[in-house]
Amino acid sequence: MRDHRVGVRRGIGAAVAAGALLVSAGAATAGGHSSYHGVFHETGVGAGLGYDIHGSAKMTIGPSSTTVKINVSGLDPAKTYGSHLHNGTCATGGGGHYQDIAGGQIVPPNELWLTNSGTSLRSNRGGVAHATGSAPWIARTSATAPTTNARSVVVHEPGGARIACADLS
Repeated sequence: MRDHRVGVRRGIGAAVAAGALLVSAGAATAGGHSSYHGVFHETGVGAGLGYDIHGSAKMTIGPSSTTVKINVSGLDPAKTYGSHLHNGTCATGGGGHYQDIAGGQIVPPNELWLTNSGTSLRSNRGGVAHATGSAPWIARTSATAPTTNARSVVVHEPGGARIACADLS
């Protein structure tokens, strides 16, 4: 009797584990979500201005929207920054602002800006900022149109200089 119960428990455990794998695989596909991650580094301009920027970026594309979240350290607490989804890689300077309709309006909702203070990015007294941006469209990421794809997140110094970049992959 004892051996039978052990076998039943093992069988139930295996069935539960297999079911969990099927559910998690189905949820990833059924939800239609994909994620892209990147690590922030200061650009040559940012390093020249004395920044030592570190952090991360995550872009999540859902069935009908795109959300980007960033965590950045090394910012000047006295400044207000801009941060946007870009269509170039960090190695190529980040390209231009990613736009849902290329050549369209240069403000949301056609662009995805990361904010924690209205339309800008501000850090705390320690130079750390956490920000989020969302848009009601699905960002393009295919390799067939690389100049119009969402490829990176850039942090801009007041006045527009690009001081940090994170490639999304």
